[in-house]
Amino acid sequence: MNRQLTILLIGRIITNFADSFYMIATIWYVKSLTGSPFLIGLTSAVAILPVTIQFLYGPVIDRFSKKTILYAAMFGQGALISVISILYYSNILWLPVLFLMMFMALSLSESTYPTESALIERLAPKEKLTKVNAFFSFSYQTLDIICDAVSGILIAFVGLGVIYMTNSVLLVMTGLMFLVYLKVPKSEKESQVSALGFFKQYKEDFKEGFGVVRSKRKLLSIMFGVMGINLMATMGLAMLPVISDTSAEYGFWLTAISVGTLTGTLLSSRVEKIPLNRILPIVAVWSGVFWLLAFTFRGAWFLPYLFFAFSWAGIGILSIYIQTMIQVNLPRNHVGIGFAFISSLLGSLSPLGFFLGGVIGELTSGIFLLSISGTGYLLFSIYFLVNPKLRTLDGPLNVGFEESA
Repeated sequence: MNRQLTILLIGRIITNFADSFYMIATIWYVKSLTGSPFLIGLTSAVAILPVTIQFLYGPVIDRFSKKTILYAAMFGQGALISVISILYYSNILWLPVLFLMMFMALSLSESTYPTESALIERLAPKEKLTKVNAFFSFSYQTLDIICDAVSGILIAFVGLGVIYMTNSVLLVMTGLMFLVYLKVPKSEKESQVSALGFFKQYKEDFKEGFGVVRSKRKLLSIMFGVMGINLMATMGLAMLPVISDTSAEYGFWLTAISVGTLTGTLLSSRVEKIPLNRILPIVAVWSGVFWLLAFTFRGAWFLPYLFFAFSWAGIGILSIYIQTMIQVNLPRNHVGIGFAFISSLLGSLSPLGFFLGGVIGELTSGIFLLSISGTGYLLFSIYFLVNPKLRTLDGPLNVGFEESA
């Protein structure tokens, strides 16, 4: 990788590190304070809600300096987490205020994902996109494993306040690194001088980007299936803190997710030549079966965590495939806005999933909900096989199927 991709990667790793810790800390704070499955689900819903507004960032990402977007988002996020830590130490951290601050901080964080994806597409050769995406995911997922494994222990020994404050410092340092060292080429739209005002130009770019995304019928067909997966999976994931007796046990479930995702990331470049209409249904079935096994054998010591990691290996492959398909099938000058639109689409039902998980968890049980949520992956494989648009995708991942169809 070149120097600029390396700087981008380091920033992504640090940001993931900070996001993981303060998210886990916040969820465990709500559980410790209330013990309510509903409020735990609501916390996760608030945390995922910023994903649904990514489409608003799209015109800004394609039109303005991506470097400025990245360091401004880091500085803003660091400032907001600092406020949370101050309120926590002052014993006046009211839950509605915590939710608001967390939503604002994660909204800034979400603006960096489509920005970085657009930069990766610009800085990496097209034939190496899958490997570069996989390398990015591999690197920060490796760190996520460490974060998830020790998060429960750190919460117990150093306290929530220290975690919040440390993360705010890390985010500000990342912003400084982007400000001083990151140098990226301007896109065609950045170089253009617009005669329109900001809001008129924003509206024009928004309409243009929306039209580009809407024209990608096969890509959208896949994304609609993934939306269904996300809805069912998030309903179950909202219950992981509920079924965990200690913060360490919760950390074990998160570690299984990270280990599995990391494994899938490593495998993704090995299977990228297999036709999409074969590999995607197979991976979905794999994920669904092992998800169900994890909660069928929950009392069998380490076996549930192992099965859950196997499930997330398949999910990790799906994640890399989704990201690469977006990059390959969108025009270069619309990758930023296209990625933002599609990310919002994919995440649109996730807040509802977490919210419903909390509501249904109050009425039933966390294990019941987790046991049925994995069926979403089995349903996705059926959807892929019966959809006439998707059955014809017999090319490998790095071939733009919208262009070749």
